[in-house]
Amino acid sequence: MTDRHTTTDDAPTPRAPRLHWRRTLPVLLLLALAVHTLLPQLASLEAAAGVMRQLRWWAVALAVAAQVASYWGNAYTIQASARLTGDRLAIGDSAKLALAASTVGLLAGGPLGYAAATYHWAHERGLSRDAAVLCGWVPALFNMLMLVALGLLGALELLRRNLLPHGQLEAVLVVFLVVGVLVAGGAWLVAREARMIAAAKRLRRAWRRVRRRPRGGDSDDEREAMRRLADARRHLGHGGWRRPLAGAAANAGFDMLTIALLFTAARSTLSPATLLAGYGLPLLLGRVSFLPGGVGIVEGGMVGAYHLVGVPTTTSVLVVLAYRGLSFWLPTLCGLPLAVLMQRGTR
Repeated sequence: MTDRHTTTDDAPTPRAPRLHWRRTLPVLLLLALAVHTLLPQLASLEAAAGVMRQLRWWAVALAVAAQVASYWGNAYTIQASARLTGDRLAIGDSAKLALAASTVGLLAGGPLGYAAATYHWAHERGLSRDAAVLCGWVPALFNMLMLVALGLLGALELLRRNLLPHGQLEAVLVVFLVVGVLVAGGAWLVAREARMIAAAKRLRRAWRRVRRRPRGGDSDDEREAMRRLADARRHLGHGGWRRPLAGAAANAGFDMLTIALLFTAARSTLSPATLLAGYGLPLLLGRVSFLPGGVGIVEGGMVGAYHLVGVPTTTSVLVVLAYRGLSFWLPTLCGLPLAVLMQRGTR
């Protein structure tokens, strides 16, 4: 890791978001218990036992390996974001940051909590503030862009097969309209630095009014924030976005491979189009929902979508529950003690 910092790095580091896991974790576990209790009731016990007896365990092992590779893809995105400023972060530290900050985002603040925790802990490990800002926002942004692209492809596949009911089609169109407007607006703002900074200043002032904080008094902080925002734009320009985007693509690609291998383990091999039809859209709807981790929405959406494309309900229920165990519950349970240790270390 580099020790090359700007002069502003002598300023005190802001606090990381507090992880109130004692209040939020029980709620999350109750949601999980409801989902994992009700969802298997869609399949008969006899049929589920038959699928379990015929599992290809070599495919299950490969699915676990693919999910681990997906975690490392996310860690590489953080590492590549740090490199944009010339800083260095070991891939192991990047993986710990990804797991711990994802748990903070899940239990305390969503994307803002994830970005703030990553920023704080990355700077604590010797990265400059500019690098820490990039580590906090670039992975979340690129992962969301990949999810939007996969969700759009999945929705188009369902539309091509005329499998979306009218009510669900309207909800999907509203989601993509809102996301499309946000993406297009963001691209329009980022196209010009002056336009982007002016918009950021207006948002900052609006946020201060919401929090009922007095105007002025933060001119130095505002100038520093705008400088970092402009630097982030320049770092991502001229091809700087390629490596972080490759990490986000690896994260999504290996995640899809995980569920494909689980279907193979259940002796129900799917075509890429069929796999995509039930993958991207439920994850996107879960991401934009208010439920932590999209619990319930992702599981129910995936089972419903795969049922529409002809996958037996028993198979899809078992595969989706196993996939969510590997992709959501395992990293959450691993990230919780990491986040608690990092939070205690910062005190």
